[in-house]
Amino acid sequence: MKIKNVVLQALAFGLLPMGASAQKQVSIDWFGFVAAQSFFNTHESASVAEGFLYLYPTDRNLDKDGHDLNEKSYGSEFGTMARIGFNLHGPEIFGASSRAKAEIEFSGHSQTENHILYRHAFIALDWEKDGTLLLGQTWHPMNDLYPSTVGIALGSPFNPLNRSPQFRGDGFLDKNQKVKLTVAAIFQAMNTSTGPVGKTNEYNRNSMQPMVYAGMDFYLGDLKLGAGLEYQDIVPFIDAADNNKKYHLTGFTGMFQAQYAKDKLSVKAKALYGENMSHLGICSGFGKVAGDDREYAPLAALSSWAQVQYGGKLKGGLFGGYMKNFGASKNLDINEIYAVGGGSIDSMWRVSPNIMYTVGNMVLGCEFEFTSVAYGDIEAKGTVTNTHNVNNLRSLLSVMYNF
Repeated sequence: MKIKNVVLQALAFGLLPMGASAQKQVSIDWFGFVAAQSFFNTHESASVAEGFLYLYPTDRNLDKDGHDLNEKSYGSEFGTMARIGFNLHGPEIFGASSRAKAEIEFSGHSQTENHILYRHAFIALDWEKDGTLLLGQTWHPMNDLYPSTVGIALGSPFNPLNRSPQFRGDGFLDKNQKVKLTVAAIFQAMNTSTGPVGKTNEYNRNSMQPMVYAGMDFYLGDLKLGAGLEYQDIVPFIDAADNNKKYHLTGFTGMFQAQYAKDKLSVKAKALYGENMSHLGICSGFGKVAGDDREYAPLAALSSWAQVQYGGKLKGGLFGGYMKNFGASKNLDINEIYAVGGGSIDSMWRVSPNIMYTVGNMVLGCEFEFTSVAYGDIEAKGTVTNTHNVNNLRSLLSVMYNF
């Protein structure tokens, strides 16, 4: 009944812009897809959306004879998901063309786990020669470039996977529109930091400071280069016994990305080095400083990926990713480390070939992901030693109908 009610409400809401279009010259374009997928794993893995948004293999679970109980084959013989959204195009406002976008996703089949994901909802004003102002929820600026994958995880956890409410401005610095500046104030909502009470946006809300991003993109013919920097301030703990004293944690994340596209060839790459990147879905976080009452220190990490893809209707691609945990600058209490993967991951890598064939509105896809994670013992500064590798081979078949 809950799914039915939400669908009816979504359709009713969708009818409102259609009625408004006749009176206020607002046009509406629907889009989305329906997908049927089947996957197979060789090791127990972290994932969401009933396994369709795949992340990485979990650590081994040894029995008394030393056998890994998590090394087992499992998968989904058949599963479906759907996305639906609309783009609104309206009249000129403040000398700019106006538009808006909303999108939701449906996935899951079990009676106890039905997923309705609120993905995008924003308003934008576009000045043709100057740039764009955007208000609402959409991709984090560090998500603007992502790999072309069959799986819906889009290269995560090597690639950031984050949609957040934001106030964002994109402006061109030259008349030829070859240099673009992006600045944004970003707030946590669905993709949040992890901490003492789990994943929640309370740490960001308690700081009373949005995350701040600034970046630049350079367009050089068929080559696009970009770089950006994010500043983050969160409050993992408020001491009610000390007049609600707030204990802050700050961190920076830097990003570099490149894309080359010409004819049938596409080459993409991205690298991030930063602190406390759990809100981006990257295996990073923070910990409480050892011996200190309530001081926290961020964990630093490197995350990177590259992809080569070639073809037209028939496309083949190869994705590679690498992540490394560099720990903190201070000694930590290893029992109070809060990070994606639990803090026991030293490094991770992935090799993933895929092939996609487009027939009209339908895309047939096949993808293999071999992911290896080095788990081990957490040291005083949050680095990991005495590692052992846990591997998973994931096979995915997909049929997607786009509209």
